[in-house]
Amino acid sequence: MNLRRLEHLVALAEERHFGRAAERVHLSQPAFSRSIQALEQETNLRLFEREAAEVRPTPAGEFLLERAYQILLVSRGLQNDLQLYGRSQLGSLAFGIGPFPAAMVMHQVVPKLRQQLPALALRIEIYNWNILLDRLRQEDIEFFIADSRSFIAEQDVLIQPLAIVPGGFFVRPDHPLAGQNIRMQQLLPFGVATTRLPAETRALVASAFGLASGDPLPVVLECDDIALLRTVAMQSDTILGVIHGSVAAALAEGELVELQVSDQPELLSSFGVIRMKHRSQSPSALRVIAEVEAVLRQMGADLADTGSKPG
Repeated sequence: MNLRRLEHLVALAEERHFGRAAERVHLSQPAFSRSIQALEQETNLRLFEREAAEVRPTPAGEFLLERAYQILLVSRGLQNDLQLYGRSQLGSLAFGIGPFPAAMVMHQVVPKLRQQLPALALRIEIYNWNILLDRLRQEDIEFFIADSRSFIAEQDVLIQPLAIVPGGFFVRPDHPLAGQNIRMQQLLPFGVATTRLPAETRALVASAFGLASGDPLPVVLECDDIALLRTVAMQSDTILGVIHGSVAAALAEGELVELQVSDQPELLSSFGVIRMKHRSQSPSALRVIAEVEAVLRQMGADLADTGSKPG
């Protein structure tokens, strides 16, 4: 089946108009119409209902469209990979990463990549997982790394598990609760600053606070900028709720300390690589993911050495 005709099928389904679709693929309208007719003759199916106001895919057209998107995605991925291999270089890479893993690993991974692979051009998108999923499906990024518990796998994507990392509550050293053995209820008056939490984590924390179903969490600042969250915690009585790795440097420098909460639930994040199922990974993507895995393994070993339990 001709890939060009499948591209024309997608264009017409999305534009719902022969003239606009033809312009989009840089064809005259008669030539575009002949291409759609040829596809209908090839499949022996009526693929579009041609109405006065707009053109709509028939059920047969919808059936073919679903597979056309997959075929074209694979084709574009193959073309990209062949170009990379043909130039014998890694080229460029755009990928996404959630706020927690970005704060935890990117400061180690990116400088190393710049030193070892100076020809590799990187574009890194740092957002929460639902924005990154849209970017992935739009082919704006090749993959993203996020807390995979937030993500319900669908037919078009794959999740590659990376690591499970623990979280906690952190404050400045002279905070009223620092150095005490406390309970979750004592956090309530101060408020918590954190990123956008997965539904599973929100429910777990709400239960630990003794909140009724539907009651809002005591989150006074929700932000995907980990650096800003750290600054707020260091300069106020606000309690920072994040994973350990995202505040490792602040803990080492004594700028933050972890609260000892006797009834704290087991707060875990499960990092994973999310990518399109039918798209092969480029050499540069594989290299970046390998570097992230190496940093996470080392952090897990360090936590084990200090007696922390990552889960």
